[in-house]
Amino acid sequence: MGVMGVRVGWAGLLLGLSSGLAVAQPISEVGRWSPLMSWPISATHAHLLHSGKVMFFGEFDEGTQSPRLWDPLANTLTPIPAPPFNIFCAGHSFLEDGRLLITGGHVDSHVGVPDAIIFNPKSGAWDNVPDMNDKRWYPNNTTLANGDVLVLSGETDGEGLFNELPQRYVAATNSWQNLTTAQRKIPYYPHMFLAPNNKLFFSGPWRSSQWLDPDGTGTWFEAPYSHFGGRSYGGHVYFDGKVLAVGGGNPPTETVELIDLNLPSPTWAYQTPMSVARRQHNTTFLPDGKVLVTGGSRLEGFNNAEGAVLFPEVWDPETNVWKKLASNNAYRGYHSSSVLLPDGRVLSAGGRNVRTAEVFEPPYLFQGPRPVISTAPDEIKPGTPFSVGTPSGAQLKKVTLISLASVTHAFDSSQRFLTLPHALTQEGLTVTAPESNVAAPPGPYMLFLISKEGVPSVAKMVMVKKVPPRFTRVLAFSDVWKYDDTNVDRGTSWLSASYNDASWKSGPGQLGYGDGDEGTVLNAMVPAQPSVYFRKKFTLTKQVSAAMLEVLFDDGIQVWINEVPVFSRNMGKGLHFAAFASGSTNNQYIREPLPLASNPFRTGENILTAMVKQVGSSSTDLTFALGLEVETASLPSQDLIQVLSPNGGESWAGGSRATLRWALKSPVPKVDLAFSSDGGTVWTPIAFEVPGEQGTYPWRVPNLQSTQVLVRVSKTGGGSSDVSDAVFSIVRTQIQEP
Repeated sequence: MGVMGVRVGWAGLLLGLSSGLAVAQPISEVGRWSPLMSWPISATHAHLLHSGKVMFFGEFDEGTQSPRLWDPLANTLTPIPAPPFNIFCAGHSFLEDGRLLITGGHVDSHVGVPDAIIFNPKSGAWDNVPDMNDKRWYPNNTTLANGDVLVLSGETDGEGLFNELPQRYVAATNSWQNLTTAQRKIPYYPHMFLAPNNKLFFSGPWRSSQWLDPDGTGTWFEAPYSHFGGRSYGGHVYFDGKVLAVGGGNPPTETVELIDLNLPSPTWAYQTPMSVARRQHNTTFLPDGKVLVTGGSRLEGFNNAEGAVLFPEVWDPETNVWKKLASNNAYRGYHSSSVLLPDGRVLSAGGRNVRTAEVFEPPYLFQGPRPVISTAPDEIKPGTPFSVGTPSGAQLKKVTLISLASVTHAFDSSQRFLTLPHALTQEGLTVTAPESNVAAPPGPYMLFLISKEGVPSVAKMVMVKKVPPRFTRVLAFSDVWKYDDTNVDRGTSWLSASYNDASWKSGPGQLGYGDGDEGTVLNAMVPAQPSVYFRKKFTLTKQVSAAMLEVLFDDGIQVWINEVPVFSRNMGKGLHFAAFASGSTNNQYIREPLPLASNPFRTGENILTAMVKQVGSSSTDLTFALGLEVETASLPSQDLIQVLSPNGGESWAGGSRATLRWALKSPVPKVDLAFSSDGGTVWTPIAFEVPGEQGTYPWRVPNLQSTQVLVRVSKTGGGSSDVSDAVFSIVRTQIQEP
């Protein structure tokens, strides 16, 4: 059944509960599985295409054969042209236009290929890509906010020989960019996610998490350690800026950890464990936001089928509770895959030398009527609201957006789950798209409506388009700096743009010593010098309206732009050279907006200077890296909006009524209102399509605590916008909002 060209109706396939349950339970509680389908090759690599069909290719020599295209509705298999090289053990991810980039492949175990190729679902053909720098076997692809793809790791010519050079596939030019200052031996198929700070977060399989800044020539820096040891062949998924790590290790563990990357200083925290330890399992998001874990082995060993776990478990992030579901029909371990389908079912297939597949119907498909999407756009743009026609609006709990699966070896670094704010309209819903491509990298996604009972609609396939970012990067962590580590007091003259730093040394970031991850190793004196100086010139062509600063430092730091102090930490003992830092850090990373009350930026050449301090003479490490992003203000002659209130310094009580005010230089038909509680990183809608000439809007202030609040007024549909000149405060109260 399921052999190429054979059609089998799902009504005949999906009958009864799995015999794996000792006691029959209602399918509305545990779901049900289809009988096994026999496939001609193993589904070791599986990808949900924009058409709703699943393209998959197999293991070992099957990587040179024709991949198959499976139609979940008709249950048919169709061959597609064979690739020009063996694509088994490759990395893969979707591009902005829905094509699939495949990197590396297989010659023999632990021996890769330098080839890359793109599968074009529309034509069914293979599009050429230049070779990478070297061979890669088990590499990872991660899609970036601008649609480029970061390719990392992979073995080259034998066990333990790795390609240490990360490469960025530049989609616009079909070329490769080397991240020469980010070379590092990373385990194959590393678990990487694009995080809210636009950095890549390495969540496993090591215990030590890492950050990778993909801008410039690349920079690694430290992230928090997880509580459990290395989670080899464990599950990792990304949702709403958080990463969940499930099981893994050898012997395997049942433990689960979560890290919230939205927080300024994120840390791993244990969650409720699974009922059984697992390794080699698949971890897949369901439309309602629950996490489904299928397959795996509970026993020690690489792929121990004697420890097969046949029953899935599902984790609810709202309650932190796991629930067992109906058992499937075959062991799914190493080389298996799992794919969420547009109708809410889940394909579970493959395994080493396993050429079968089966389909799971989760319990929510038996818990009531499904919401209906009658109309929705084919494309959505970050930062822009869109309409969804549905007769089910009043019965909805949430709207979700899930990237299409591209999974292998129990992992998909492009798997992203996003909850989208929505509001009822007469025709259905107004849905708020993700704020930027950092939250939702460009490419294909599924849009689901979820009822109050947790039942999903059939998905609408949408393409998230690439939009220009609000901020433009001016300085990256890997940029080259002038520095003075000679332990000589330079007074204050070194802050000036006219200071002669010709004798200073220079090198790329990060700069420092003692940690082993430096791009430039500085002079480490004993006893440690109290201060090190840094200088960097850069040019701006337009006036700056907002700026975002990123710093990585250890232990104290002061930053100036054109001799104006803009950032300081642990400098309480004074700025003079001989003073040590007033506090200790461990390679602290901070990202925050710069105050522009006295705008330090100039059109033309600017000078950024920094002093980094040790906490004491016995300190053994020092770290410095700095990134800068700016928003440049072009002041058009028409449609200019100016925020009048709040405009910085106010303190409003949470739950109170306040009036937002703005002025127009010339007519703007309608404006959208939004606020940010973190200085402009994340924006939350207040109202859409408010008449522009109204100039005011009554706002129920959200009952939260923050000193970093901003309000934004922008022209509906794009164009002019303005933000409060400086942050204001909201004070949480005990007022009960109606």
